[in-house]
Amino acid sequence: MAEAAFSEDGKYFSLITNDGRLRIWDTETNVLKQEYTPDFHLKASPTCLQWVEVNYSLSPKKGRKSISGQTSQCVALGTIYGKILLYSVSQAKVETVLENEKQTKKIQSLDWHRKYGLFSCSVDSHVIEWDLGMSSVKHTYNVSMRTKLKQVNKASGIKIVPHNQDSSIKYIIVASVKTNIWRLENSNATIVQSLSHTVSDKAILTVTTLRNSCWLIEGSQEERLLSFWDVTIKEEPLQNGDSTPSNKKRKKEILVTPTPTYNFVLEDAPKFVDVNIKSEGEGTKLSLVAATRSGVVHYYGHMLNGSTTKPIKPSVTIQVSTPDASPLPLTCCQLPNNGDLLLGYKNGPVLFFEKVTPDLSTKTQILIRGDNEKKVQKSNETTKDISSTNNDITYVEPMGGVSRKRPTAGSTTEVTMEARLQNLALDLNSRSKAPVNQNLTKLLMQGLHSDDKGLILTVLQKDDPAVALNTIASLPAEYVPMLLDSILEMATRKTSQCAAACTWLNALIKSHSALLLASINARTANQITQLLAIFTHRRSHLCQLLNLKGRIDLTVVQRNKTKDVSNQAPILDYQDTSSDEEMEIEKADSSADEQWEDEVDEGDDDDDDDDDDETSDQSED
Repeated sequence: MAEAAFSEDGKYFSLITNDGRLRIWDTETNVLKQEYTPDFHLKASPTCLQWVEVNYSLSPKKGRKSISGQTSQCVALGTIYGKILLYSVSQAKVETVLENEKQTKKIQSLDWHRKYGLFSCSVDSHVIEWDLGMSSVKHTYNVSMRTKLKQVNKASGIKIVPHNQDSSIKYIIVASVKTNIWRLENSNATIVQSLSHTVSDKAILTVTTLRNSCWLIEGSQEERLLSFWDVTIKEEPLQNGDSTPSNKKRKKEILVTPTPTYNFVLEDAPKFVDVNIKSEGEGTKLSLVAATRSGVVHYYGHMLNGSTTKPIKPSVTIQVSTPDASPLPLTCCQLPNNGDLLLGYKNGPVLFFEKVTPDLSTKTQILIRGDNEKKVQKSNETTKDISSTNNDITYVEPMGGVSRKRPTAGSTTEVTMEARLQNLALDLNSRSKAPVNQNLTKLLMQGLHSDDKGLILTVLQKDDPAVALNTIASLPAEYVPMLLDSILEMATRKTSQCAAACTWLNALIKSHSALLLASINARTANQITQLLAIFTHRRSHLCQLLNLKGRIDLTVVQRNKTKDVSNQAPILDYQDTSSDEEMEIEKADSSADEQWEDEVDEGDDDDDDDDDDETSDQSED
């Protein structure tokens, strides 16, 4: 089952993503040329693909024969419900849909040959031969094996075996319970030879030819071994009047070795394999390349000089790494006819392609790749181009200062003393915010690249949303995972750093949301999950911490007030200057009171006398 494949000329690389989309890259320019999403990809997503060439027919008038058009390069997509989509690269759309009403099972594998056409294999071990010109089914073959292990009795891959016979008989390799060679003729399929025992659902089959010989590379994406088989078909065509030979006689006429000629061992299970055989001097040289699950590529160079049972180790192992020793996984590889090796490796979510010549003088070949190296090369090239045309180069101060000129080597131009003094007298108030943000971005990149905690905290402790957004907006994509690590570390510290971490995480999500959604890296997903858990945990305790903080502040304020009362200056200060004056005042006050009481008493006596007189007068009357 092929989920990725190169075109025959190696110009394009196609891949089926996890969400059912077809992506096509241009290997010469490293550009994602096309991306196609089927209308029914959520219900019937593509399962496998194969590059084909189709001769589309023009729409003829009634009564006329069909007119063959130009050859178009297409990608055949097998789906879950048995349909095959022919996607035209030149038209950027699906030109034809191949459908068999009797067969609606999942298509497990596809293979195409210019001489024999397109073949598909379903999960129920039925091989269909398609007529691309008429968009119909030619023949249907049943290649199921009679075995008691019904749970593994399904085909996982097919491969057409080319031969030089003039007959209409076709041979195909089917990987099922066993890897067998089948003879196909008039909707009848018979086993010719059993090669090996295969129970994996992810078989790898690759065929190569040289003159009249044909070889097969057979393996699995779950085993660390690739087998090399000679599958050359040497059956003579039938002459007029001859009868059809029996099955036993046919098996004898086909020379297929019962054991593999060679076995190639890998350090991890392969996921992409390509093989090429060519004549070199008086012998035949085998070139085999395999990309493993661990992200490395093994290259094998071996001369075909007989068989051996000892596993063959790789001639050289190729790895790709960044300048800071971060591995870049290799995902695909191809052996073009010119002898170079075409590699495809991932740098974050971006896929790069490069042609490399294997270095057979060493066992491990490490390629240092990354944006830093490319930027340095581009800057050097730009400097050379400018220096070749202009004698003077204008430099701009990074902090918003004035521009100055520096003469190149051999130039007679000198900077005046007045200009030098002006460069020293920089106006800090005239600096704009853009250069500062650029400097913070460079400082953050430098800290992340060198893993300097001091530089990283210098930038991330600036709790300003505008500064954070402008700084991260110009941050390259490859620094996003490292920045998430730093934010995750800050989120577990004290409250001030956690608040700054929230600000920078908000800016990161706003600026690189598309990158985070498109990235399939499990490390990034784990980082975001951990940050969400930390923020949720800290938020759950926020109310309790605020209550405790309020009580502590109230207690501290009351305690400070108690201490201040004992040392506070009196509001009113009364001083006793003389005791004699106080005595005089008291005596004067006492005499005045006595006099006042005497006057009151006399007044009361007079009133009593008047009352007595009035009483006596009334009695006399």
